[in-house]
Amino acid sequence: MGYIKQITIQGFKSYKDQTQMEPFSPKCNVVVGRNGSGKSNFFAAVRFVLGDDYYMLSREQRQNLLHEGSGSAVMSAYVEVCFDNTEDRFQTGKPEFFLRRTIGAKKDEYSVNRKNATRAEVQQILESAGFSRSNPYYIVPQGRISDLTRMSDVARLKLLKEISGSNVYETRRADSLKLLADTDSKCRNIDNLVGTINERLDELEGEKEELEAWSKSDKERRSLMYTMKAREEADLQAQIENIDMLEEQGRDIKETNEATFLRNEAEKDQLESDINTRKGDLEVLQDDRVQYERERKSATLEKAKIELELKSLEDGRSAAEQTKRFRDEQIKTIQKEIRARESELQRLLPQYTSKQAEENAVLEQLRDAEAHKKRLDEKQGRTAFYSNKRQRDDALRAEIEDTNAVLSRKKAVLTSTNEDISALQDDIKRIEDEISTLRTSLDSEGDASVNLAAQVEQARDAHKALDDEQKNLARELNKVNTQLRTASDEAVKADRHCSSNLDRGTSLGLDALNRYQKEGPIPGVHGTIADLLEVPEQYQTVVENAAEGALFNVIVDDDNVSTKIIDRLIKDKSGRLTFIPLNRIHAPNLNLPTKSDMQPLLPRLRYDDQYEAAFRHVFGKIVVCPSLDACKSNAKQYNVRAYTPDGDNASRKGQYRGGYHDPRKSKLAAYRKLIECRTLVDELQQRRDDLERQVQQKRQQITAAHSEVLRRENARRQGESSFEPMREELRVKTKALKDIRIDLARKQKAAAELESTINQMGAQQEDWESEIKSEFKKALSRDEEQMLSTLTTTVQDLRRQHARIQEERSALEAQKVQAEMDLSEGLQPNLDSLLAQQDGPAGSTSQSSRLKECRRALNTVNQTIAQLDQQIKETDNLIEETRTELTRLEESHAEKTTTNVKLAVTMSKHEAQISRKDTDRSRFKAQLDEVRKDIRNLGTLPEDVDRKYSRWDATKIAKELTKATSALRQFAHVNKKAFEQYETWTRQRKTLTDRRVELDTSRKSIETLIDTLDKRKDEAIARTFRQVAQAFQEVFQQLVPIGQGRLIIKRRSDADVRGRDDDDDESGSDEEETQAKKGSKVAEYTGVSIAVSFNSKHDEQQRISQLSGGQKSLCALALIFAIQKCDPAPFYLFDEIDANLDAQYRTAVAEMLQKLSGQGGRAGDGGGQFICTTFRPEMVLVADKCYGVSYSNKTSSIDVVQTEAALNFVEGQQKG
Repeated sequence: MGYIKQITIQGFKSYKDQTQMEPFSPKCNVVVGRNGSGKSNFFAAVRFVLGDDYYMLSREQRQNLLHEGSGSAVMSAYVEVCFDNTEDRFQTGKPEFFLRRTIGAKKDEYSVNRKNATRAEVQQILESAGFSRSNPYYIVPQGRISDLTRMSDVARLKLLKEISGSNVYETRRADSLKLLADTDSKCRNIDNLVGTINERLDELEGEKEELEAWSKSDKERRSLMYTMKAREEADLQAQIENIDMLEEQGRDIKETNEATFLRNEAEKDQLESDINTRKGDLEVLQDDRVQYERERKSATLEKAKIELELKSLEDGRSAAEQTKRFRDEQIKTIQKEIRARESELQRLLPQYTSKQAEENAVLEQLRDAEAHKKRLDEKQGRTAFYSNKRQRDDALRAEIEDTNAVLSRKKAVLTSTNEDISALQDDIKRIEDEISTLRTSLDSEGDASVNLAAQVEQARDAHKALDDEQKNLARELNKVNTQLRTASDEAVKADRHCSSNLDRGTSLGLDALNRYQKEGPIPGVHGTIADLLEVPEQYQTVVENAAEGALFNVIVDDDNVSTKIIDRLIKDKSGRLTFIPLNRIHAPNLNLPTKSDMQPLLPRLRYDDQYEAAFRHVFGKIVVCPSLDACKSNAKQYNVRAYTPDGDNASRKGQYRGGYHDPRKSKLAAYRKLIECRTLVDELQQRRDDLERQVQQKRQQITAAHSEVLRRENARRQGESSFEPMREELRVKTKALKDIRIDLARKQKAAAELESTINQMGAQQEDWESEIKSEFKKALSRDEEQMLSTLTTTVQDLRRQHARIQEERSALEAQKVQAEMDLSEGLQPNLDSLLAQQDGPAGSTSQSSRLKECRRALNTVNQTIAQLDQQIKETDNLIEETRTELTRLEESHAEKTTTNVKLAVTMSKHEAQISRKDTDRSRFKAQLDEVRKDIRNLGTLPEDVDRKYSRWDATKIAKELTKATSALRQFAHVNKKAFEQYETWTRQRKTLTDRRVELDTSRKSIETLIDTLDKRKDEAIARTFRQVAQAFQEVFQQLVPIGQGRLIIKRRSDADVRGRDDDDDESGSDEEETQAKKGSKVAEYTGVSIAVSFNSKHDEQQRISQLSGGQKSLCALALIFAIQKCDPAPFYLFDEIDANLDAQYRTAVAEMLQKLSGQGGRAGDGGGQFICTTFRPEMVLVADKCYGVSYSNKTSSIDVVQTEAALNFVEGQQKG
């Protein structure tokens, strides 16, 4: 249907806030409200959207449409109208059609269904939906009724013409007339030009004869000049071709030399790798040989030891008895010496004890005398130091207090020392008893032996097998370490080479990422493009040049992973990396075709499907073409990046980029080499760690096996000598007894010294107390001085006596200590050893078992030595072969180096020659361009020029050229271009003549079109008048049933009959008069008048000028309704159209609206939706929906109201 469903207003005039109205009825809607409340602004909003009265707005006009009220200023406004589109009148395929217009201080925009649209697009949509610009009466604002009542007959005729669409015919007719005038102007210009050309051709006829003579001489001159220049061109071309041929040969030589150089370099690198490998092998072999020699030496020593023991065992078997007798004699001799030493010790002990007691007594006297002397010396010093008795006594009392504290501590120490002495004496007695018991037990030891040789040998065999395995693992570990050192050196070289081909930031970033991954796996990191890509050899150069830095972009799962790594790189200041998050990459599939001159690169690469998006992002627009020309054309056609197999590139804009690519500087190869070296290093490190772990396990097993050997040997020894622990215990207790005795002597001496010190300190205290009780004197008494002199002599005598006694005691002590040492460290251990031999393995039946063990061990060590000799021999052969191979490799490497040095010199010289040839070629090309330019300047030449002068020599050509040049000087005054000008003017005259014929044909077509347009316009106007006149008569009959009305067309022919003096009669325009002369019916029309009768169908009808104001308004409404019936619209907006009508006519108009809207808004039946404003109750009574407009705080609002409320408002307005 296309009716208005809803209107939304914001910021427009009095409507500030967003006002979204209740949906309208598709029939009759009435809007009521006080004057100034905003009813007219509501209608203005709809006209604003439809562009009815707001087509082109200036900035000031837009500003005036914005709301001006209290509060913040409104910067923009919009009005949106929602149309019903169930019948697809607007051809959008949607049930609703939204049209919005938005304005601001600097904008005026339309939107259709929430999408921006231009004003022209909006007008086209509205016109296609039935909103005709030639019939603006579907919107009737206030005042338009009055304009219709005052409209003249001529104006009404123009209105009918607009409704009929004659404006379109008028526009086309005007365009045709303008085109016709332009054609006439062109014809006149052509006629003038043709006349001028004819005059010029007459003048050129006289110059043609001289021109032909000049032309003949000039042709000969140009022919001779062409022959000379052509030969010069051929010479230059031959020289350039010769240079190109030499360059092509030189290029082949250069490519051959470069290929040889690169091949030698690759072979040198391989030779270096082989040399390093052979050096490592040689080092491993030498280390193995040293190890074999070391093992053989150890085995030889073991063999000598075994042979010595075996000889000893074999010799011992025959001399066992003799040995036993000899041992028995030794035992007796030692026992006799022990008894002698014990007797001597018993004799020395009383003498030593007596002499020690005498020494202690003299020492005690000496200490007493020295202490007494010291006290007298101190007293003598105090008499000189203190000035009175009180000072002296106070000082002595302080000394007594200090001495009491020291005495207490020393007495406590003495008591503790005495207790220790008592405990030590008890220990000595106990240990002496235990030693006596042990000796008694050992004397009763019998022969016993347990044969555990088999178990011992079994343990030794297991130990030897593990030791052999450990040696083999050690040799393998040494070999792996050598290989690891070589691989690490290669990795360092590869890393340095790769870093030199990359920028520093990327190199550092890749190293840091490799380090992070070694520290622990990083979830979400897959690797670089180069890591995940397999490139066929023929596409490697293309991939490197096309991808460039993207080869080292890192593929990750998402941007969170990349953010974490980037933050860590920033924190560690470890370079820069570019990441490709798989969750963010959405590269389109271009579906590029495969042609003979273009192949997409991506399908030629191998990678995992999960990285498809990343690789399409990098290589999706890369194609490979056989030549740069194909690169350029395909790049332009498919908007791709095209490369040749050599890596040269041509863009779609015509730019070329390429040149020589040094394979030694291949980023991809360097990176692959680095990854290969790092992988090898990682594998060798893993192998080394495994071997070290195995070696450590073997060492632990060997330690356990050795412990088992020791355990079993110990068990055998225990079986062979069950009293060995008793002997060990005897040795331990004997040593302990000696230590305890030494400790006892030390503590006894300390106790004696403590007791002496305590006595001296007691005597000192007694002297101090006596001195306190005595009087204070400035000197010693006579007795004290005599005592001091006596003590001095006594101390000297006692010291001499003590020195003599101490010397005697030391001599006795030395004899005692020597006797004790002879017993404890010499005689007694020897006796124990002989007794152990007598009753141990040497004297048991284990001699035969031990002999078997030695023979078996000797056989084993002989086999080991033989194996080691064979291994040494084989290793020597391998060392010799490796040295020979190493020498050969080094000689080959030196030969390749020498060859490449010579090649480098040759290539440098060859490059210089090519550079010189490039200079020559450039010079020859410049000369060739000049010659060709001279040839082109010669113009058109005779066809026989090559045949005529081909056999002339250069001298004859030069001579004839001089003659031709001299002949041309005679024609210096001739117009050299007369002939060309004559031909040019002739061609132009023909062209203009043909154009004149075309224009005449066009003029006739335009005149025919104008006649056709005039006829169609007449038909449209006549048809429209008949329709409107009939509709007016019907509408007026419905509005005024007792009257009648009609429209009258006024013509020039019946001007006298219609009343030429009528006020409504107006003469036509000049154009109409012109058309009248041509017989056009439209030219006869001078106006349209209205004749009506309100009282009878038979009374004389009155003209509109003779009617009252209400009757004029009714006639105007009847005309509007008639026009709408002829040219219906989807909806109608009427603003107070019943303001000037009488009551009876307001009712008739309301009924008319009800009838038209009651047809369901079907525009085809002349009906539609009506939205009207009124102050009268008649329209309210027939309305399907009523709306009330209110105004508050300078802001309007509109809401649905009940019919009763609308009637009450209208009645209240009428009473007011």
